Amino acid sequence: MSMAVITIICLIVAIAIGFFRQLNVGILAIMGAFVVGHMMGLNDKQIISGFNGNLFVTLMGVTFLFSILNSNGTIQLLATRSVSLVGSHNWLIPIVIFLTGYIMTGLGPGAIPMLAIMPAFAIPVALARGYNPIMMALIADFGVFGGRMSPITPESILVRELLAKGNIVSPDLVNILIANQTLTGIVCALIAFVYYKGYKVKNVHITERVAPFNRQQWLSLVALLTMVVLVIFFKHNVGLVSFTVGGALLCLGAAEESKSIKGIPWSVLIMICGVGTLMKLVVESGGIDIISDFLAILMNSATASGIMGIIAGIMSWFSSGLGVVFPTLLPTVAGLAEAIGDNVNAIEMASLIVIGGTFTGVSPFSTTGGLILATLMTDETSANTDVREHKSRKIFIELLIWSCITLVVLAVLAFTGVYGLLYNLIV
Repeated sequence: MSMAVITIICLIVAIAIGFFRQLNVGILAIMGAFVVGHMMGLNDKQIISGFNGNLFVTLMGVTFLFSILNSNGTIQLLATRSVSLVGSHNWLIPIVIFLTGYIMTGLGPGAIPMLAIMPAFAIPVALARGYNPIMMALIADFGVFGGRMSPITPESILVRELLAKGNIVSPDLVNILIANQTLTGIVCALIAFVYYKGYKVKNVHITERVAPFNRQQWLSLVALLTMVVLVIFFKHNVGLVSFTVGGALLCLGAAEESKSIKGIPWSVLIMICGVGTLMKLVVESGGIDIISDFLAILMNSATASGIMGIIAGIMSWFSSGLGVVFPTLLPTVAGLAEAIGDNVNAIEMASLIVIGGTFTGVSPFSTTGGLILATLMTDETSANTDVREHKSRKIFIELLIWSCITLVVLAVLAFTGVYGLLYNLIV
């Protein structure tokens, strides 16, 4: 058996064990990389070189900064003040919830922290304003999903890095990723709004007052603005800048160091870089070529992007999009495009992988769906009739259905040529 096949089997086994045993796939991937690497005749230093230290620092820096902003209440108060701006105009609430998730995700933290924050914020707002809480949680997360490909988010950086290894580089790449994510998020949010009859909710009289920002939170807002300016306009590394402004906030007493460090999603960082360590061996052994050739059999130039999006979506039902789906499928894009023919749009295909690996995340098997379910069942207002009728099992099934709906939306937009039309408009 060739080493290429062995590395592929090792990757599949790591993902399978991680799913069934509820273990971090990154740890299993590093273990597999050690064994397979030595079978390939590599030494420890060569194996470790697959662990992307630059990416790890970037992810850690960004999540560290936003852990500070979360621990001192800045993000929560920003979201609350955003909703308060609509006053008694209830019909604006879903729009504001979507835009809040979209904008705050795109400002730098990416989807990982915001997917934990937005449902916890959106569900109480829904209950207070008379909306279906599942609808509002979904709209919030669709906003987060839509904004996750901003040029300064960790996942956008990871996607571009994975594609660059296959020489897929374009000045329009970020714009295409953002446009496709945004379109899909808006369509899914509209479907949720219509399905739950959000248009029937009436305006209400609101009298509550929102607390002002305190000193710690004003400092955090200045730090956030500084980070965005330095990264976007001065092209500094987002991870290093995030560490710098985050460290300044700690020196100024804007947050507690222990809480800020504890808030970093270490398991996600290990998963992403661990899988990347094994994926480097898959690439070096020729495993990516085998995967690309196999997938090419299933596709033609007209169906390639849509099918890859569906495959990514199915994988995302059971595994992390950022930690497993993206590192596994995005490296195959260059080889697939070459194997299928000149008419295949590699950038569109990559974008569909990102969409598929993102939007089916509302599945209850995933972290996003699990957070919605947990928030609904533990919210202190769960005695409300609207929440009582959505017991745990019913919500579980409902979220599973929604993960299928998002996959259908992807397929329809892909096979009707909407994503292709958007690509042509941008390019």
